[in-house]
Amino acid sequence: MVGKVFISYRRDDSRYQARMVYAAFTQVVPREHVFMDIDSIPLGADFRKILRGWVDQCDVLLALIGPTWASVTDPRSGQPRLMNPADFVRIEIAEALARDIPVVPVLLDGAPMPDPAKLPDDLKDLVYRHAEFVKFENFDDDVARLIRKLRPAPAQLVVPAPASAPPKDRIKVDALTTHGVSDGWFKPGAGKTEWFKDHAHGPEMVVVPTGSFTMGSPESEPEREPWLKGSESPQRQITFRKPFAVGRHAVTRGQFAAFFNNTGYKTEGGAFGWTGTEWKHDPKYSWRNPGFAQDDSHPVVCVNWDDAKAYVQWLSEQTGTPYKLLSEAEWEYVTRAGTTTPFWWGSAITPKQANYDGNFTYAGGGSKGEYRQATAPAGSFDANPWGLFNVHGNVWEWCEDVWHDSLNGIPEDGAPRMEGDPSRRVLRGGSWGSIPQYLRSAYRGGSSSGDRGNGIGFRVGRTF
Repeated sequence: MVGKVFISYRRDDSRYQARMVYAAFTQVVPREHVFMDIDSIPLGADFRKILRGWVDQCDVLLALIGPTWASVTDPRSGQPRLMNPADFVRIEIAEALARDIPVVPVLLDGAPMPDPAKLPDDLKDLVYRHAEFVKFENFDDDVARLIRKLRPAPAQLVVPAPASAPPKDRIKVDALTTHGVSDGWFKPGAGKTEWFKDHAHGPEMVVVPTGSFTMGSPESEPEREPWLKGSESPQRQITFRKPFAVGRHAVTRGQFAAFFNNTGYKTEGGAFGWTGTEWKHDPKYSWRNPGFAQDDSHPVVCVNWDDAKAYVQWLSEQTGTPYKLLSEAEWEYVTRAGTTTPFWWGSAITPKQANYDGNFTYAGGGSKGEYRQATAPAGSFDANPWGLFNVHGNVWEWCEDVWHDSLNGIPEDGAPRMEGDPSRRVLRGGSWGSIPQYLRSAYRGGSSSGDRGNGIGFRVGRTF
């Protein structure tokens, strides 16, 4: 029998370490036998029953205890959360102690064992359970030692036989949910059929391959550098030696709302919107009111660079994995997806292929068509060869890089270029209000990092 593990932790105290412990245990225990996050509880379900049900099934409970585990207070009562009988952590540990299964206090980064005098009666026995110590600087060794110590007890944890050799040309991804794979091994570049999520309300991610590409546009490309001469020059050879992940589409309004609802992040101040003749600032515009109708499937807009950075920091904290904004080299690499033409599908463009101002035509070919004057759902139109939607048009996407007028100095490994004026940042991809030449893979735009506009959003990346 394979043992089941319950990881109990307090988000305000040990969310990062919990994700790391979870990742370590799912390497030796089937993922469905490790329970960690309240996000796994269905909406509308009684969390008390769900938690107790999981504790009733588990063979060992790991109680992750950091420096603030016992002192985190309830903002409504001002009392320690552990004193509330409905506290998640209290329910989890009390149920496990009542069952008298192995309950292991995992003391993180030097945290002491809690004072029994400051614990409710149903948790006092916790301090008499044999503890394990885990420090960040020795994390891998410490958790490996914890796993080894749990192995001898057959009723607690049975480690499966060593896995066969990893599938060729695939990369292992530890994620909350997966699509298209059952074992967590993803084929880089197969994003049309394989993707994953690290957060119940987070973006769907695809794995992109290693490789090289030529960044920038050749002199023969029609309508190159329409805004600033030299901005797409000189062409540079960029090489990515490690695979990474990128969002299938721009972060949606629904995904941004999860961040807002969790943090209360403020985005007041209005935003720029297109009046039909000019971009004009409107104090009423916001990501919830961009000036046109949206639902949760549309890309979020009216977000500035700082808003995008706040979101990726939150997502990193929530998942324990390193999320980021893409560098502009990464952005162009994943947009092209192995192609060299102005658009991933070829040299011509029509409004049937992307969302932009269809009143204009592109000199490389195509025709006029519909001008939607608003965003389309984030999964609209065809995905590129690596499974990415709307890399051309719909919304501009913030990149990590500081703006520069040319490609001189772009790091050859695809890292963001950070020297220069940090108040100016790179935008890529064009939007619903752009003319078609701005949608080309090589086109580089830029704006003040504080600008919000109803044509500006962002897409996230993730490293392994």
